[in-house]
Amino acid sequence: MLVNKNYIKRHKMGFVYFHWINAICFFMLFLTALPLYTDTFRFLYDVFGAETLQNAHRVFAVIFVLNPIVGLVTANDGVCRLFREVLSFGHDDIVFNQKFPAELIGKEPKGIPPQSFYNGGEKMNIALQTGLWALLVISGAVLWLGAGHIDNSIRAWMIPLHSICAGFGMAAAIGHIYLAIGVNPDSFHGMRDGTVKASYAQKHHGKWVDELVAEGKVTREEIKQAAKK
Repeated sequence: MLVNKNYIKRHKMGFVYFHWINAICFFMLFLTALPLYTDTFRFLYDVFGAETLQNAHRVFAVIFVLNPIVGLVTANDGVCRLFREVLSFGHDDIVFNQKFPAELIGKEPKGIPPQSFYNGGEKMNIALQTGLWALLVISGAVLWLGAGHIDNSIRAWMIPLHSICAGFGMAAAIGHIYLAIGVNPDSFHGMRDGTVKASYAQKHHGKWVDELVAEGKVTREEIKQAAKK
């Protein structure tokens, strides 16, 4: 069944909240740490105070760690599907990643196979962000809680590891935002109210639409009618 005869429900609101809490925490963690790396942002210490920013960093770090755990309870279906999709990475996803870059320069990629709930690019981004999340949490925990318990030589290595992961995470986040807003703005709608246009779903997630049709959640005729709008 379509929402307003034009949209398909893709995410439950619990998963939408999980996504935005994770995004906000990451950007706040990045922002509160910036004065440590460049004098350009030293003014944040002058405005808020170094101790305030350090405490804020710790607060957002705790939320950053707890959010996926809470998400497994409040958005279990969405989080579990996310990991199942990543683990199902296959030939069609490889082909997608080979051909999709043409869309970044305004061309229409040819020969992209139908994609599932998450396309090949999204699966790669999820895998990358999950790995970075784990490394950020581990290195951050060692730096914060490891004093007196973990050898200082080990803790010293955690500083560049934490910094490199944060840098890669920010680069990936910027790319993710560009793709969601600049290249495929219809995909961004899915993180506003959990729905995406049926026409967008048919074009970018054909396998998933086939699943919905097979399950009787939407008819092929409804998809065709919505795609004309």
